[in-house]
Amino acid sequence: MKGTHLYLFATLLSLAAGLCKPQKLVAQEVREIKGTVLDSATQAALPGVTVFIKGTQTGASTNAEGRFTIRAASNDVLSFTYIGYDKKETAVGNRNTVFISLPQSKTTLNETVVIGYGAVKKSSVTAAVAKVENKILDQVPAGRPEAALVGRMAGVNISQSRGQAGSAPTIRIRGIGSISAGNDPLIVIDGIPGGNLGMINMNDVQSVEVLKDASSAAIYGSRAAGGVILVTMKKGVAGKPKFNFNGYAGLGKAIVHNDWITGDEYYNYAVKYQNREYGWVGGDVSLPVWGDARRPAAYQVSDVLKTGHVIWQDAVMRTAPIQSYNISASGGTDKATYYVAATYKDEQGSMVNTWFKTYGLRANVDVQASKVVSVGFMLNPTYSKRRYNPSEIPNYSKYPSFVDVRRPNGTYPTAREYWGAVVTGQVNPMATLQGSEYYGSSFSNIGEAYLKLNLAKGLSFRSSVGTTMDFSNRDEFQASWATSAAKNSGTDITTNNINILNENVLSYNTTFKGGHDLSAIAGASYQRNDSKAVNLYAVAGSYNNDIVHTMGNATLAPNSNTVKSKWGLISYFTRVNYGYKDKYLLSASIRTDASSRFGPDNRWGYFPSVSAAWRVKQESFLKDFQPISDLKLRASWGVTGNFNIGDFQYLGLMGNTFYSPGNVVSKGQAAISYGNSQLGWEKTKGIDIGGELSVLDNRISVVFDYYDKRTTDLLYSMPVPATTGFGTTMTNIGEIRNRGIEFEVNTRNIVGKFNWQTSFNYSRNRNTVEDLGGVNNVIIADPSSNMNWILRVGEPMFSYYGYKINGIYKDAADVAANPGIAGSRPGNPKFEDTDGNKKIDANDKQLLGNFQPKAILGMVNNFSYNNFDLSIAMQASLGAKMYNYENQFYQGALLGAMRRSLVENQWWSPSDPGNGKVPASALNTLGFQTMSDAYIEDASFLAIRNVNLGYTLPETLIRKLRVTNFRVYLSASNLFIFTKKEFHGYNPEGYTKGEVNGVASMPGANYGAEPISRIYALGFNFNF
Repeated sequence: MKGTHLYLFATLLSLAAGLCKPQKLVAQEVREIKGTVLDSATQAALPGVTVFIKGTQTGASTNAEGRFTIRAASNDVLSFTYIGYDKKETAVGNRNTVFISLPQSKTTLNETVVIGYGAVKKSSVTAAVAKVENKILDQVPAGRPEAALVGRMAGVNISQSRGQAGSAPTIRIRGIGSISAGNDPLIVIDGIPGGNLGMINMNDVQSVEVLKDASSAAIYGSRAAGGVILVTMKKGVAGKPKFNFNGYAGLGKAIVHNDWITGDEYYNYAVKYQNREYGWVGGDVSLPVWGDARRPAAYQVSDVLKTGHVIWQDAVMRTAPIQSYNISASGGTDKATYYVAATYKDEQGSMVNTWFKTYGLRANVDVQASKVVSVGFMLNPTYSKRRYNPSEIPNYSKYPSFVDVRRPNGTYPTAREYWGAVVTGQVNPMATLQGSEYYGSSFSNIGEAYLKLNLAKGLSFRSSVGTTMDFSNRDEFQASWATSAAKNSGTDITTNNINILNENVLSYNTTFKGGHDLSAIAGASYQRNDSKAVNLYAVAGSYNNDIVHTMGNATLAPNSNTVKSKWGLISYFTRVNYGYKDKYLLSASIRTDASSRFGPDNRWGYFPSVSAAWRVKQESFLKDFQPISDLKLRASWGVTGNFNIGDFQYLGLMGNTFYSPGNVVSKGQAAISYGNSQLGWEKTKGIDIGGELSVLDNRISVVFDYYDKRTTDLLYSMPVPATTGFGTTMTNIGEIRNRGIEFEVNTRNIVGKFNWQTSFNYSRNRNTVEDLGGVNNVIIADPSSNMNWILRVGEPMFSYYGYKINGIYKDAADVAANPGIAGSRPGNPKFEDTDGNKKIDANDKQLLGNFQPKAILGMVNNFSYNNFDLSIAMQASLGAKMYNYENQFYQGALLGAMRRSLVENQWWSPSDPGNGKVPASALNTLGFQTMSDAYIEDASFLAIRNVNLGYTLPETLIRKLRVTNFRVYLSASNLFIFTKKEFHGYNPEGYTKGEVNGVASMPGANYGAEPISRIYALGFNFNF
């Protein structure tokens, strides 16, 4: 036994000695390998190519000149991968220098597309799914990530309706289908539904997919009627740590009007205005306009109007800086990967005292604990704060030009200090902006922890717990000197929202002999949302002073309250994808949801879908036909739902009410709505027929879709008999239809040392009301403007409804000879007598257009030459009409600000009738215009949304900087916006009354949306 031990010891000692002897072994043959990677067709350098030693985690990437350095041995094999190019491998052998030419992929059909609870090859997609990758989207200077996506996908309309810093755009996918339950798409961030795009930073985004048709969205069931946006965030990749920095800084300036009238010209128009008013009441307009007691003071004009040259639009605007910085680190091993990022963004608003700041962190870690077990987590906390203006833009820009912005002593004069009660009694606009402290803040976090089990070949189970939290506060205070009423006021609203989601998904993927591919998922989801709001309002004028702004310094108003609510959702879902020889493809799914928001009789909803595709190119009769690179035909059908109606709508709700027994005001509780235990799901059933064609070696790719979707069982507030004690109840009734076409073209126009690629999309949607529960018309009136909106069967939702102008009354004889509204005067509009009864009444009102565009277009052109690259993104909207009520503020009423384009063609007198098309705009006759198409304007536009010019530094400079890639870029957002000459608004997408959000909606109305800004920025993006 002892001899055996000695033998083993001697053997080990000899082995150790052998290992220590200096000899050539594989481990010692590792040396530095240098190489260059080029495009095989153009011989252009390819930056960012991933280079790996096959079978290891050792890797590198090419720099701006396509060069790389890696340490490898002679018997190693180098693997080269790059998006859009075929993978290539080569043995090192005895070489110290490697030259590789990568051919561009003949097809991009192997690209992965996220479809919800999984991903498939692009070639296997059977439904309408759009995808945008983040190549330079994070270099678009904007306060919100949505701005970078504008115009890049057919059927997806992203509109910036407000110009305040940090304001969220409106996103609509294939039209508007709901009246009361909302039309926003469901946002799914790394698999967690229910967030919003303001919670993320574009720097951390890998790609964005949009599920546009009912078939693709049905897997999300009850929340997918407005479409689904899937955001895939960046993750770590095995290899050495990689750091990336992207930052830009720039200046923004509002796109404003340049036709304001001041000085003598303003005075002359004021005289015309006052003479017109005086003439209407029978006054002698030949009397001197100032200082003559025979002319009433209300119709005089002071010489002070000549002295002022203040353009208040410019006074409250400024050139505003914007800056954004993001740094990320990623890497890992074959067992664990990580991605960590931090972001800071500061957008100063174009209006004085407005801004938006964001601080964000993101971290995700994925660990392969064993062959069976994988775990991971993700955190994405974001804190944002903004200061916003307290009022709409006309309340500043309409102020008279003869009033100074500020006195030498720092106080703010008012118009009446210059000229009595004839002019507006509004406080100085700068006083309003300086004395109003309106802040909004939000802390949000999206987080998830998951466990994944690889149970068998092709079979896995994933369980996750995710949270979406949002804690927000709105803190508003207005000093007494900042308001016309000279009363201070304040509001403090705090909202806490916590959403918890548990999802469990079993996945199976396999391939059978004979070309059969099968994948399937089955899952269960449990979601709960808890919210609380504390709403505190101060009684106007109750603050003891303007110094302390907290509610303890004021008296709380009786309507202050606390609100708690919750909702829950239980879901089960399954989907099966089948393919035969990558030629015939079929997908079917069904999801069932139970929501606490609906009555016990209709709590469960069922959302099935089916889709199929035929890859015609794979058929023998077309496979070898070279001009056609790919051809696929597809069709789909599906059902999605909508449950966004608020909590407990099926119950008879209680609410605060006030009564006064013994003349003492008391607060109590009373029923405020009528219950409906039958309240159920709003459903959208849709079909989609599409085709995808690529020709000339994929130089030209075309995607076409026709869709038709019907939203039925609308969640609609319907009148109930007065005997119930209530006015309305929520019920399921009515139908809305959206149908249209989409067209996408992608071309590689020039390939070579100079490259030019174009992506173009066109969408056209037709929206109609199909049923309103037996009622043909529902008219919505705005008492402040006299304009009406209408829901009419067979017409688009919420069309404008009023009188159509067909001329202007020239004089008193013209008024007497033609029918008109009672009280009409010379200069007022004539209206069409549609029923021919020689009188104008409510029966003569007609449809005057609609706020929805008839078509939207987008185009992106990408150019590259040597180290330079240029991207130009454009967007167009055609056919939308805006009710531009804001115009009336700049036409002379109350002798406020005037715009030349709005006053020069007005009717002023029988001898000065203008162009015969623009009525006299006087305060006491505005009702004749606001109830007509006088302020309805064509809001069609063409916008150059972003121009990005970049230069990638050559390797000689990069080496000195000790980085692997360095790109400097100039970026401009909203460079040009072209509108019709007859359009007078700041922003053709600027609506202040919101969109469709209930039966009383007034979409398309602009009472004073802020202008949007043109932003120029200089940025740097580099890796190290």
